[in-house]
Amino acid sequence: MYGIPQEMGPVGFDPSIFLLSGYLLGMLVGLISLALVVGLVTLPLFFFVLFLIEQVSRVVAGTTGAFVSKLVLIMFRGLRRSPLRTSLTYLALFVLTTVLVFLYTILTFIGNVTAEKEANFKAIVTHKTVIPSQIKPGYYNQFKDLVLNGLPPDMRPVNGENDIMSWSFVGGSTDPINKRPDNALFMFCMEPQKITTMMDGLDDLTGDEKRIIDDGIEKMLANKQAIVVSQSRLKKLNVRVGQKIKLYGLNYPDMIFEFEIVGSLPDGKYEGVGFMNKDYLDQLLKTMPADYLMQDKALNLIWVRLPNKMAFERLSAMVDDPKNFNSPPIKMETASSGIGSWMEAYKDIFFGMKYILTPAMVGIMCLVIANAISIGVRERRTEMAVLKVLGFQPRHVMALVLGEAVLVGLLAGGMAAFLSWFGIGNLKMQIAFFGAFIVPWQALVYGPALGVGVAFLGSLGPALSAKNVRVAEVFARVA
Repeated sequence: MYGIPQEMGPVGFDPSIFLLSGYLLGMLVGLISLALVVGLVTLPLFFFVLFLIEQVSRVVAGTTGAFVSKLVLIMFRGLRRSPLRTSLTYLALFVLTTVLVFLYTILTFIGNVTAEKEANFKAIVTHKTVIPSQIKPGYYNQFKDLVLNGLPPDMRPVNGENDIMSWSFVGGSTDPINKRPDNALFMFCMEPQKITTMMDGLDDLTGDEKRIIDDGIEKMLANKQAIVVSQSRLKKLNVRVGQKIKLYGLNYPDMIFEFEIVGSLPDGKYEGVGFMNKDYLDQLLKTMPADYLMQDKALNLIWVRLPNKMAFERLSAMVDDPKNFNSPPIKMETASSGIGSWMEAYKDIFFGMKYILTPAMVGIMCLVIANAISIGVRERRTEMAVLKVLGFQPRHVMALVLGEAVLVGLLAGGMAAFLSWFGIGNLKMQIAFFGAFIVPWQALVYGPALGVGVAFLGSLGPALSAKNVRVAEVFARVA
């Protein structure tokens, strides 16, 4: 992760990109399987909704006698003619929409975190030449003084010191000998009072979630050794709130941390990690020798919230001035730029998801739907010929085929999007400290639109074929 100390990273060949690719592939297969199961469960509801719409159409047709309503009734009869084919079409569209809502959720989240926000303009200070960033702890107070006293009053943070925070990354294992991922805990070491003011995703909590995290912060302020940990990591470590644990430093060798778990993070927030008090790390560092490995590298990042981009440019120039920070030199960049730089390692995966996987799935589903509807059209050639004899125009026959597919696509896409948004709520997939990807409300619009679009494209060819059915040829074969 951007800024994680080198000691916590892999040594030698780094298989993380392959592991992540396999992880994503496994999640995709699992998501498809889950969507298929949910789709099967919702099949009765789908046919019930179809029945209700048909009854409404029947009432409208009987009341108005309109030709369009009668055409719709014929369309419903076609859907009932082959329940198996209609079910398979629905399932294909349901699975497609669910998976694409999943992909859209991830890509939207990535776009949001890498977009600059004028109203919440944050910047990151890191080592100028070394990645991962590791800088002197004393730089934090020096930087705060520069921000609060060196900037013009109209460019200073609105909330003063509360808009400046430091991050140190601390990793430890509950087993001093066999240090494995399942017994390790990774923590953000910072000032507790800034957890809910500066941390994205925790600065807008309300209700019980805010009350729980505020209670944990109060205990952290009263007790340097208190920590709050995500619920998923507590389960992984097989511990619970109220217990005390001892961690043996991973990136802080020969350092032993003794913690008391005083609270947990809201579900879906910073999954897999915890928060510890910066004062406790400072206290332990003072007990270590002056030449201890991490004495001058214990600070990883500094964050600052500024009122606008002009203030950022002014402060950035001051940070770059060698007379302020020169050993080691540091740099300042926007939060979106910093996160974007870290996300660069995943750009090929996100590119593949956006421009290869998504179009490929849409294309495959279009072919599946085209094949299913083509079979139905061939089976109903005689019916379509009879309709033409009764006075139906070719455009009416074409509309009949398109209407059947579009209706299934609308219901499948709508139900898949709603269940993803309401039922799933957030997708828990750990990428660094991004623990959950919230399904945006726009999925409720894009889901049905996607189902309709794919159904329309897939049924366009069979619909044109149905439009061109020749009455004479059909009846000649029957005879």
